Amino acid sequence: MLSTMFLNQDMTFYNIRIKNLRNSFLGKLSELSSSRILVNVCKVPGHDYYFIAALTYGKNVDKYIKQLMANDYYLRKSKIAKIYVQKMDELYIVYGLKRTCEFYKLAQDSNIYILLPYIFDRGNRDYIILGSRENVKNHVEQVRKYYGSSNVEFYPIDTIEKFSLALLKESLLSIILDKLTSAEQKVLKEAFRAGYFDYPKSAGQFDIGSSLGLSKVTISIHLRKAFKKIIKDLAQLIEEP
Repeated sequence: MLSTMFLNQDMTFYNIRIKNLRNSFLGKLSELSSSRILVNVCKVPGHDYYFIAALTYGKNVDKYIKQLMANDYYLRKSKIAKIYVQKMDELYIVYGLKRTCEFYKLAQDSNIYILLPYIFDRGNRDYIILGSRENVKNHVEQVRKYYGSSNVEFYPIDTIEKFSLALLKESLLSIILDKLTSAEQKVLKEAFRAGYFDYPKSAGQFDIGSSLGLSKVTISIHLRKAFKKIIKDLAQLIEEP
């Protein structure tokens, strides 16, 4: 059990998903662009404002950001005081200030901790919380009351495997995944399953193509394009000597 890592066995992790976030600026952006958005939020020390910083990728993100920024409805409903967008190659950084953050305040009021960053996934907010069982129960009740019971899903993270998968989902890896086409994702998954990346290889490009009904040339193209997209972002994280 994951709880054995704590001296206080009453502590627990939960994964929560909130759907239909119609009034959220980032939630709407995630829904319209069919993208994942990695989000960090914190209260500005000494002020009532909250600072938000988000990272996302998507073919139409720029278009929808401009559309939403021009629409006072989402800025007003999200209590956004200032919002800025910076494009870095194919990634978008969205940052700014909120006058208040009901989502974050619900966590504070329930005395639970949100593991950051959390993620918007196609309009749904996914996040992991840590707290005592009683406080977690209270948080879930408050979230269901605020957002509507039918819009809230939750389950305990009681094994290290579940915890690892949840962390991977709410990481830069999930953003990079959005850069891959469905065909590239399918080929990569089959290549891994077949042992293409083993040493020595258990399967070659011809074998992968046979499994998927594609030619060796097509498999090669998909793999090269996928590798380039993945390595391009990872290379930026490697510091120059």
